[in-house]
Amino acid sequence: MGVQLLQFGMLVNFFGNGLVAPFLVLYLHFGRGLPIVVAAAAIATGGVTAIASGFLAGWSADRYGPKVTVVGAMLCNAVAYGLYLIVREPWQAFAVAALVGVGTGMYGPSSQSLVANLVAAEKRHRVFTQNRMYALVGLGLGGIVGGSIAAGERPSDYETLLTLDVITFLAFAGVLSFIALPPRSRGTSANAGGYATILRDKFLLRLCAINLALVSAGIAPMLVLMPAYAKLYGGVGEGTIGVIYAVNTVTVLLAQIPITRLNEGRRRMPLLGLGTTVWVAAWVVMLLGAVAFHAWAAALIGIAVAMYGLGECLYSAIVVPTVAAIAPDRVRGRYLAVMGFSWQGGFMLGPALGGALLASGPVALPIACAVVCAFAAFAAVATERGLPAAHLRTPRASSIRGRQIVKWITREHPRVDRVACPWLIERFVDKQAEFIYVASDQVVSEAKKRGATPFDIKDVELGHHGAECSFDAFVHKYGLDKDTAMVYMAKVIRGADTDDKTLAPESQGVEALLEGLRHLHYPNDQKQREASKPLLDALYAYCQRKVQAAT
Repeated sequence: MGVQLLQFGMLVNFFGNGLVAPFLVLYLHFGRGLPIVVAAAAIATGGVTAIASGFLAGWSADRYGPKVTVVGAMLCNAVAYGLYLIVREPWQAFAVAALVGVGTGMYGPSSQSLVANLVAAEKRHRVFTQNRMYALVGLGLGGIVGGSIAAGERPSDYETLLTLDVITFLAFAGVLSFIALPPRSRGTSANAGGYATILRDKFLLRLCAINLALVSAGIAPMLVLMPAYAKLYGGVGEGTIGVIYAVNTVTVLLAQIPITRLNEGRRRMPLLGLGTTVWVAAWVVMLLGAVAFHAWAAALIGIAVAMYGLGECLYSAIVVPTVAAIAPDRVRGRYLAVMGFSWQGGFMLGPALGGALLASGPVALPIACAVVCAFAAFAAVATERGLPAAHLRTPRASSIRGRQIVKWITREHPRVDRVACPWLIERFVDKQAEFIYVASDQVVSEAKKRGATPFDIKDVELGHHGAECSFDAFVHKYGLDKDTAMVYMAKVIRGADTDDKTLAPESQGVEALLEGLRHLHYPNDQKQREASKPLLDALYAYCQRKVQAAT
């Protein structure tokens, strides 16, 4: 129910955006008498404040909750667009646009974090896809209604659009109040690390760099510069350009859900590389329309935009869901804010650099964009090596329905036992198991909610019993105590995990190495678990050799 309410609110919100966005420059110019250049520059100011507010939103979503932060963003935008009604001077337009940027920048990380809180990990990619569909429908309907209202070109018509937009922001904030979220841990997010800690995640930084390239050379120039390119070098009129934009929207509406489902069970990064390769081909087709086959320019540019739409569907199904998947629960807002920074940066770099290339002739822009996208495709495939194994593939919905994926849940920020037990499960029990780390006070409730088996907490079967630790419980339950090497390994793990460090001579060294990996990857519990697996493999091999030598 919470997801449906959120999506209804998004539909209303984006309907309001569609009402105003196409006509804001026209309002400031014709309705308030500001020069076109000043009006455009004022609106662009919002991009700068959006970057800063995105980081604030990430922190706020982790500290106070994503719902509170989204409501704050909506109220900020309601005030800002209301203030547009009293703009008379250029400085006022710049100030109001800056305030709009604050609300806009806050929306992305907080709304994405809200989805992650409402939806189980294996279903997020589908919900992100559905949200995009609601946004597209809302924007399209808003544009149609806004165009009919603004057709009279009177200042009062534009003021009507702004008033309606303010109402939609307030309506979305009201809808959010009916959404119930899972209980939050009382611990502060500061314990999980701030932005300085998050920026140590090398995979996140690489994915952000790839995203910056994709937005700069793919999304932004296609959305912002394509109309000017088509008109200047393809001789395509405004009416046809509108049809081409409609082709993109229809392509996404028809293809997004099938492509998202096609992704399930497949590796994320190669598919991102495939989508980016489609963008390379789209830019080549657009160049051919403007240079080699000028008589077919409109058709070829339309085909290029449709191809871009297919690549965009792959991009949307992978980038944000991947960041939401790799982010620890307590800092997910900040992970998404860092990704949002690369998005905002791309929309600042792409049009600025692309505009200069556009002015130099028909060849420079598409060739430059194609080259950058080609490098990004290669980088996407290469960076897969840094992605935790648990998140290499988009979850397969059929496996979820069939309960083939067994979930295990325990306390976050694991020490010895809570990385050794998952190693044992994957090695000897279930190679497809999913491991979930949450705050201590959430393990029981989240286990019930997600149908997961808790371990290494009080009063559960797979926990500490007497002098034995949770690893021992797994060894006994799954009949691994017939393996003498595993029995000795359990002894080493028990000594490393408990106060009895004299149990085995290897215990202190194993504890030191696993603790070092914890510090190296903190607060990313999944990366810590993945990094610990080779060490535990080596320990098991050592134990095998040791017991063989003793017999």
